[in-house]
Amino acid sequence: MHSKGKRVDYILASLDLAIEPEGQYPLTNQKASVFQGILMQEIDADYAEQLHLSQLHPYSQHIISDKEKTIWRIYTLDEEAYQQIILPLLNPKFDSFTIERDQVKIKIVDKKLSTSSRQRLIEEYYLGECDRYIRLKFVTPTAFKSQGRYCFWPQLDKIYRSIMRKYDAFSSNESLYDEEALEQLIQYSEITRYNIRSTLFSLEGVRIPAYEGFIVIKVKGPQALVNLANVLLRYAEYSGIGIKAAIGMGAIQIVERRG
Repeated sequence: MHSKGKRVDYILASLDLAIEPEGQYPLTNQKASVFQGILMQEIDADYAEQLHLSQLHPYSQHIISDKEKTIWRIYTLDEEAYQQIILPLLNPKFDSFTIERDQVKIKIVDKKLSTSSRQRLIEEYYLGECDRYIRLKFVTPTAFKSQGRYCFWPQLDKIYRSIMRKYDAFSSNESLYDEEALEQLIQYSEITRYNIRSTLFSLEGVRIPAYEGFIVIKVKGPQALVNLANVLLRYAEYSGIGIKAAIGMGAIQIVERRG
């Protein structure tokens, strides 16, 4: 981890919006790209344009749905994104919205905010003694793109590189990306268990090949390397992994070991 100057702590935020459609309407993560459009409508137009022009985004979002409830989850990666995205959505006046193309009104029945910071991740994981086994669940369809082709199988080099790039993109005072550290992570990490299935993510008529499921990563080598892997993957819970995390892909969750 390389310092670039004066220490600045970067807020990490997670906002869960419990949503309900009026009438029968399938609220699955395949609708997440539509919800990104709703998000852009609710925030400042100049900031929305700034996001539109950027390659990497300081937020991710996806939909989690089961028989009991549906959650629209939005993560932000820095103070500006927190101010520009999270705070407008917390406004009590934002209690419903309409998906115009389907003429469906969605009610927001509950809001739950939680915050952390990069410094907290570093203190808890990088400066601690983390587990060498990391259980990683791919909550929504995940994929990478390389040389014009989609890669839809979990590859640790692409996972680590993706997180490092996103971490550094929204930090002005520290850097995680380092070719030597990346090579060590790749060399000393291995997937010891997996349950992966292929899937598709629909986006404006295009069906993107992707994968969902879980893997268990074992990190060998010195404890500092183990801790670095844990920091990266904890950060990825906010940033997402791979392509199109802003429209619902690449959401992950670290599953704690029982007992």
